[in-house]
Amino acid sequence: MEVLVNHLGYDAGGRKTAVYQGKREDRPVHFCVRREGGETVFVGVPAECGEVAQWNTGYYWTLDFSDWKGEGVFCICLETSSGTVVSESFEIRQSLITMRLINAACYYFKAQRSSGEWLHEDRSLSFDGERAGRVDAHGGWYDATGDYGIHLSHLSHGTVHNPQQASFSAYTFFKAAEELAESGNEQYTMLKRRMLDEGSFGADFLMRLRAPSGGFFRSISRANALAHVRGNRKIGFEYHGSSSQFSEKAATADEEVVNDTNYEVSLRSGGGTAIAALAAASRHYYPGTDYTRDEYLLAAKDAWHYLYENNERYTNDGAWNLIDEYCSLLALTELFRASEEYEYLMEAGAMAERIYKRMVMEEGQKAYLTVKDGEPYYHAADEGLPVMALIEYAAVEMDEEKSNDAIKMAEMLMRHMLFVSTSVSNPFGYPRFLYKDEKGIERIQFFFPHHTAVEPWWQGENARIASLSAAARALLAVTRDMELKDALELFADQQINWIMGLNPFDSCMMEGYGRNNIQYFFNDRYDFMNCPGGICNGITSAEDNEEGIAFIREPGGSVKDNWRWAEQWIPHVTWFILAEAYKRI
Repeated sequence: MEVLVNHLGYDAGGRKTAVYQGKREDRPVHFCVRREGGETVFVGVPAECGEVAQWNTGYYWTLDFSDWKGEGVFCICLETSSGTVVSESFEIRQSLITMRLINAACYYFKAQRSSGEWLHEDRSLSFDGERAGRVDAHGGWYDATGDYGIHLSHLSHGTVHNPQQASFSAYTFFKAAEELAESGNEQYTMLKRRMLDEGSFGADFLMRLRAPSGGFFRSISRANALAHVRGNRKIGFEYHGSSSQFSEKAATADEEVVNDTNYEVSLRSGGGTAIAALAAASRHYYPGTDYTRDEYLLAAKDAWHYLYENNERYTNDGAWNLIDEYCSLLALTELFRASEEYEYLMEAGAMAERIYKRMVMEEGQKAYLTVKDGEPYYHAADEGLPVMALIEYAAVEMDEEKSNDAIKMAEMLMRHMLFVSTSVSNPFGYPRFLYKDEKGIERIQFFFPHHTAVEPWWQGENARIASLSAAARALLAVTRDMELKDALELFADQQINWIMGLNPFDSCMMEGYGRNNIQYFFNDRYDFMNCPGGICNGITSAEDNEEGIAFIREPGGSVKDNWRWAEQWIPHVTWFILAEAYKRI
C-alpha cells in the first residue's frame, strides 16, 4: 500500500495529482495534504479507478489536490480501512521544479558531448563499407548510455518508426529557449544561455555532417562499446530492408546493395529536423559558433531543396509517408521564420494539407492519423510531433482560416488520444496506442507492441509520453475549447509525473533525482552507468504479455541486458526539456 507522488514535486499553479496503489478492500474515504510540521492545508476525496489491464500491481484511486496553490514541503495522508497511509514528502513551488528539471536535463546533454578519444577519431572518419573519402564530423552527442555512436535517426528498415534523434535535439534547444523567453520569467536567464549554447553546439555538428549531395550523413557508428576506440568509428550506413542492430550483420544483408544513399538521410530519418535546427540556429546566433547566421540558413535552404526533390531516393521504400511530412512541415515553418520568404509558407500550407488527408475522422470531433496505406500512426518516441508541427505552423500562417484549420486538426488528434486513453481504467493518465497488429487487426493497448516492423526492437517510451506532454502544452496555449484545455493540462502533467516517479514502481526515471533510480546492466555488468539528469527508456508491457507491465531492475532469468528499461537515450531528455519549456511559467 502506498501513495505515489511526483518525487520532485509540483508547480504551484498546475495540476497536482497523486495515486493510491493498494487493495480493493482498503476502501479509502478521504485524504489530506499536510505541510511539513503537521498543518493540514487541503482535504479531498479519493476517486476510485480499479485495476489496470493485466498489470497486477494493485487496485487504484486517484487523489486530486490541484486547488491547493500554496508553496512549501508537504505529504499526503490517506485514511483507509486498513489504517493511515502517508506519502513521501514533496515540494510545491512556483516554477522552481520546472527550472530544476530543465537545468538537470541541460547538464545531461553537456555530459553527452563527444569528447576525448571519441572526439579525436571523429575529426577524420572513413566510411563503413565501400564508400570512399573521409569526413570531419566532430561534435554531437552520444546517442545512449551504451551507444557512443551519434545518430540523426535509425529504424529506417521499419519504414514508419523512424525516431528523431540528434538533429531534433539541436532544434529543441532553440525552441525551448524561445518558450522560456515567452514566459517572461527573468529567472530563466542562465538556462536560456545554456540552451542556446547547446543548440549551437548541435547545429555546428549538423553543418559538419553535411554530405556533398546537399543532404546529411545519418550516423557515426561505433564497434562494440567495450572495444578499442581507435579505428572503430565510421560514417555509418543503414540497411533499408533489414536491421543490424542486434547482430554483427543483418540476416538479409547479402540481399541488399549498399550505395551512397544508405549513408545519407531522408526527410524522415533526420533530414527534416536537421533543416529545422539550422534554420532556427540562424535566428538565434550565439557567440562561439563555428559558422555564421548566413551559413546556417544557406545550408538549411540547400538541404531542403535537395531533399524535397530527392526524398524518395533516401527512404527505404521509395515513397513519402506521414513522418516525412510532419518533419517537412517543421522544417518549412522554421525556414519561413528565418528567411521570411513567402514560398516556404506556401509550401508549409501544402504540406499541412497532405497531413490532413491522412486523418481518419471519428464522430466529427476527434481523429487519428494514418502513417501510410491506412495504417494508424503510432510511435515509440515522437507521437506528439505531428501535433506540435501543426501548432508551430499555425503560429506563422498569415491566413487566419488556414491557421485555425491547423489548430482544429491538432485539437481532433489530441481529443482522440484523450479518448483512447481515458476509456479504460487509467489512474496515471498513461497514453494508449491505437495500432494494427501483424495480422492487420486494429488494437488499443498500453505500451509499444512487441511484434512490429522493427521487431525485436521495443523499449520503454519516456520520449513518447514526454512528446505527448509537449503537444498537449502547445495546444492548450492556443485552443479556445475550455473543456479540452482542462483535459490537456491534466494529461500533460500526468506524463511528467510518470517519468518523475508517479508510476507503479515508485521509480524516478531521471538519474540522480527522486527515489529508486534504475541502473543499466549489460551482460550482468554495470559498465554503462547512467548519467545524472538523463532519463531512462522506462516501463514496458511484460515480456510475455502485451497487457502486462515490466520494469526490469536486476539481472536474472532471461534478461542479461536491461537496455529496454534502463538505458538512457537522448530523445527522452529532448522531449522532456520541450515539455517543461512549453509550460511558460
